Amino acid sequence: MKRLFYSGLIGLFFIGLGHAQSQADALTTKLNKIQDLGYLPGFAVAVVSEKGVHYQNGFGYSDVENKRPFTVNSLQNIGSISKTLTGIAIMKLIEEGKLSLETPINDILPQKLYNPYYPKIPITIRHLVTHTASFNDPFDYERTYLFSEKINIPKKRLPKELRKYVKLYNTNTPMSVEQFIESMMHPFGKYYAKKNFLRKRPGTTYNYSNMGATIAGYIVELVSGKSYQDYTREHVLNPLNMTRSGWSHEEIDMSNFVSLYLRNDEKIPPYSLISYADGGLITSVHDLSLYFSEMIKGYKNGNSKILSDSSYKTMMDALFISDDKKSGIFWAINGKGEYGHSGGDPGIMAYMMFDPKTGLGRIVLTNKFDDKGNGINQVVYIWKTLEEFMSGLAAGL
Repeated sequence: MKRLFYSGLIGLFFIGLGHAQSQADALTTKLNKIQDLGYLPGFAVAVVSEKGVHYQNGFGYSDVENKRPFTVNSLQNIGSISKTLTGIAIMKLIEEGKLSLETPINDILPQKLYNPYYPKIPITIRHLVTHTASFNDPFDYERTYLFSEKINIPKKRLPKELRKYVKLYNTNTPMSVEQFIESMMHPFGKYYAKKNFLRKRPGTTYNYSNMGATIAGYIVELVSGKSYQDYTREHVLNPLNMTRSGWSHEEIDMSNFVSLYLRNDEKIPPYSLISYADGGLITSVHDLSLYFSEMIKGYKNGNSKILSDSSYKTMMDALFISDDKKSGIFWAINGKGEYGHSGGDPGIMAYMMFDPKTGLGRIVLTNKFDDKGNGINQVVYIWKTLEEFMSGLAAGL
């Protein structure tokens, strides 16, 4: 009877494998059909849980002109998804006893920063990480983009929303993150203006802020005594074996870097960000899956090599709640109650969210920015198709 029972288990095991494979094959077929719509040059996706990667694949091209396939190892900027690593860095410093959420940022910054409408109200770490610091991102925030070469696209062929920025992009020059912050947020800064701040008391109003994340990354450097890049590499990238990822073109294999396309399919050069902590990570779906799986594991059952169980709850659960917004520590919470983040920058769109109930998450990366046209519609089809696949997985988990 033992032998028969054992044989039965093996049969069930292979039936289960076959079912999972057929689901994956069906998903690949659907995603190929979506790619055939042709509104995106290429994309890569993943479905993950605390158990690891359940599906991962690339579609279309990372470079259309040279017919280079988009794979799970294709590298690109992921925009504001990078902020989730800044959240981890802040939580790590809190675990080390070097910070608290209530620490005033002026206890750390070398030059004092305050809202000119509320100069006596301290801005705290909690305000920075929940986008409630009462900051407005000014036009001059766009000085963060450092392109590898000038954008030589005639004005009439530029999308309208980009035309006002290209002249600035082509004249941007490197500066330290400290100089970048001071130029816009300190009263004697070259680009400082009162309109860079809300007429709202710090801590009372959600207003998404790249500058807030940039300042948080700079605080990581000041408190840890290490560069932001080194600190996140030591505490996140290296422990998770994210060997293909980095914060600059010098850190990665540029032969795997995607070409970047605007919504009208014009190609733009690669770029890096002065404000790296708010959107500068370069990675692949493969590496991002390792990261996301670990984040889900940490939230769902602890036993993570990155943070303690309680730190994951603090970081991801809502610290700020208003009528229309909920925010963790640089982790967003959408209307469905999913945790993660999205990213949008010149030439890229990126999405990463998981359901805390099922523990299943999905990732979509693409090398085109088109947030108002057929490009984003194609991403929505991809997103919904992954959701259907996840529903089938959840039933079997």
